Amino acid sequence: MLKKYMPDIICNSVLDIDLNLLKRKGIKYLVIDIDNTIVKWGRFEVEHEIIEWLKKVKMLGFEICLVSNNRKNRVKKIEEILGIPTVYNAKKPLKYGFLKAADILHKGMKNEKTAVIGDQFLTDVLGAKRLKLFAILVKPLDKNEFFVTKINRLVEKFILKYFQLS
Repeated sequence: MLKKYMPDIICNSVLDIDLNLLKRKGIKYLVIDIDNTIVKWGRFEVEHEIIEWLKKVKMLGFEICLVSNNRKNRVKKIEEILGIPTVYNAKKPLKYGFLKAADILHKGMKNEKTAVIGDQFLTDVLGAKRLKLFAILVKPLDKNEFFVTKINRLVEKFILKYFQLS
């Protein structure tokens, strides 16, 4: 039963995602987590490699929306830095933030054309799978995290072991 929540792809980093594979699968829209997926938690600096990757993603024709459970002021600052639309206080893994991102990207959910990229199983992957979206799990950029995330990581470790993906 839990297998339906398994990530479709697991990568070390967003930089390792095969964008051509996503194109072949018909993916056009990327909903990307912010903290520890493309920016280290609590930081505003975006590494040069991530900025270049995001440019490549756009050049390949993907449309992007960044989605975070974080507060408005942090998320909007990242939006300003990257020039990519955002959803803050997304309440992941609830559907709310993903549906709001879908409205920003294409005025409604297009499940077969949307992929979610994030570093947490319990928020990003679980939320994506609840809406039957393609889910890509990446390793966190940093060990520094919100205290609730540290607790989630303990649960996540057992889930990934169940999937034999750890």
